[in-house]
Amino acid sequence: MFGAARPAADTDPVEEALLALLPRKDESPETLHRAMHHAVFSGGKRIRPRLLLTVAAACAADDAETDLAMRAGCAIEFIHSASLVHDDLPCFDDADFRRGKPTVHKLFGEPMAVLVGDALLARAFEVLTDTPARLARRALRIVGLVAQATGSQHGIIGGQSLEQKGLDGSIIDRYHAMKTAALFRLAASAGAVAAGATDAEGWGEVGQCLGLAYQLADDLCDAVSTPEVAGKPVRRDETLGRPNAALLSGENSTRQRLVSLILRSQTRTRELAAEPKPLIDLIEDLSGYFLKTTQKAASQG
Repeated sequence: MFGAARPAADTDPVEEALLALLPRKDESPETLHRAMHHAVFSGGKRIRPRLLLTVAAACAADDAETDLAMRAGCAIEFIHSASLVHDDLPCFDDADFRRGKPTVHKLFGEPMAVLVGDALLARAFEVLTDTPARLARRALRIVGLVAQATGSQHGIIGGQSLEQKGLDGSIIDRYHAMKTAALFRLAASAGAVAAGATDAEGWGEVGQCLGLAYQLADDLCDAVSTPEVAGKPVRRDETLGRPNAALLSGENSTRQRLVSLILRSQTRTRELAAEPKPLIDLIEDLSGYFLKTTQKAASQG
């Protein structure tokens, strides 16, 4: 698919594409590129690119459109990885582990971690530029969506800034929408745009619901889990005074809203997709992960 692909034999298509689109670890500057690989290949579930590709398939994407969708999915995964690298820094969450592995700043130092996040953000936009001429307008539209979902007004950078307001119930919905749901909404919308669908906003709602559900599950994990279950430090929101729905509204209310959002995403999928089953299956897979993780965490808390 990608000319510079260097896939491992046992990787799936998303892993292959991510590897192909990153600079090699032995390419200068080697330390930076090794750190970028550590950030990207740290055991993530690739939820956002999986969502994007499944939406594109639901919109009947052809081969070239699927290639654009894959690039968009990798771009979003690079942005997500960058946000985690910065989120783990001492000036924010001061986390030593992510997904059970040392965080980038613990292995490579804080200055390099800042550069890793910056480089991954830049690479995200770069991978969208190599697009067939007939899809250039769609790629440009996706670039605009990526910028919006990353920026200060509606995206993850603005969401990160809202953490400084502390455990403030008045901003929790906006915080969740910007900090987490923005990339999920982007993934679903970009999948539809890549396939040439006319209802990208409707698909964006599916992504928004899943993103909000994901953040509620994360809030529950932080509030009641163990580091072994979560794969990262827990009780950080309470310790640092960060917005957390489970702390503000209670575990039961948060879990009920999580389920409601999942059901809404399924309803919208059935309304939008001619063949909804693949995306419904993905949503059920994700919702099972959300609920299992929070239930498991609660039983161990």
